Amino acid sequence: MHTTPTTIHADADLPRDTLDRALASCLVAPDLPAGFRSRVVAAVLAEQLQELSVRRHQLEAEHAQELVRLRKGYASLKRDTLSLVTACAFAAGACAQVALPWLQSRFDLDSAMAAPLLALLIGLATGAGVWADRFGKTGRLFGM
Repeated sequence: MHTTPTTIHADADLPRDTLDRALASCLVAPDLPAGFRSRVVAAVLAEQLQELSVRRHQLEAEHAQELVRLRKGYASLKRDTLSLVTACAFAAGACAQVALPWLQSRFDLDSAMAAPLLALLIGLATGAGVWADRFGKTGRLFGM
């Protein structure tokens, strides 16, 4: 005759120590070889050290690549800055060469007065351009 239990006990319903006692009486833990725990700990530590060493080598290679990239970027930045300064100086000289005779004839200025005035105007225009690039348009500053 086949009977089915009327109440089903979930694992959570059984007291923990009762289950542990029942398992301990049925199952016998095997004997471990001598030094088993120390060998396991040594193996885990060796694996962690190996992983750490591999990660260290990866980070050193990545660091070297980033240094190379930064040095290339720095060299190109210096080159670009030098070419920009040279081009601006050439453009300012060309503007001065064109504007200096015009200023002398238009305002009856001698060259001792026109050249510094023109240099001042070029400097102010350059400074205003830098100001606008860094801080935005001047209308925000004066509420316009």
